[in-house]
Amino acid sequence: MGYAHVSLMLVILIQASFYVLLGMGYVLIYRATRVLNLAHGDLMVFGAFLFYQGLVITSGSVPLAITTGILGAALTGAIVYLGLMRPLAGYPVAVGVLATIALAIVLRSVTTAIWSGQTRYPAEYIGQLARPIELVSGLSISAIDAVIVLTALICILGLPLLLRRSAIGVEMRGVSENALLAAQRGINIHSVNALSWAAATVMAAIAGIFFSLKVRLGPDIWYVGLAGFAPALIGGMDSLRGVAIGALIVATAEVLAARFIAPQIALAAPFLVLLVALWIRPWGLFGSREELERI
Repeated sequence: MGYAHVSLMLVILIQASFYVLLGMGYVLIYRATRVLNLAHGDLMVFGAFLFYQGLVITSGSVPLAITTGILGAALTGAIVYLGLMRPLAGYPVAVGVLATIALAIVLRSVTTAIWSGQTRYPAEYIGQLARPIELVSGLSISAIDAVIVLTALICILGLPLLLRRSAIGVEMRGVSENALLAAQRGINIHSVNALSWAAATVMAAIAGIFFSLKVRLGPDIWYVGLAGFAPALIGGMDSLRGVAIGALIVATAEVLAARFIAPQIALAAPFLVLLVALWIRPWGLFGSREELERI
């Protein structure tokens, strides 16, 4: 295998890792509350701006900035569920989806009002993340890309294990499978759902932090988060393992489109792949027909 092929595969791996982080957020919320969260991209942006604000306040302290972004995102996710989604419990699914669209518009407006529409480049505060790491055969990867891949790997292996082995994971699974029975067994389903929304929003914020460090930060990058819906639906909205396969498919299509067709086509690649996937297997690779009916 030539150098060009290996380099292309590395780019696909990095992009797929980013989509894993986004897609898992969609799946976590859907598994918990059966809601397609179309505000995920704006939650991603909001969390990334919290991270940026932490950098500004602490003069570039990465640990404190990350803590600010993650804690702020977790609190935001919990508030969204308790203040917006919980009162809508029992309503048709479409009501919850429409609520997330309204939430996206409000978040976008709030973000713009607080930080303006100006583009920021958080990487300026931490230039060492751009330093390349030498790999085999002359290949190199930036430190931020290496962290993206490592974080995605931890999530792919760790989240399913957490859901299977930990007490809170078992409660999350119980609530997602049968909320009424879980409540009858003494589980506080609203606390569990709030935790699921908090965890999913943290996932979105982490993806937003990585994107802001790699590319840029602005209120208009919400569409990047929306693209994360594609790997989630391709893999199956109720399957965490399916997200990894879906992310790999979407990333491959996007990178190949940018390399061999045009960068403009690459922006639409996730949604083009999604359309094809919906035509072939609308319930996802690891999803079920029952889940499709709920959607």
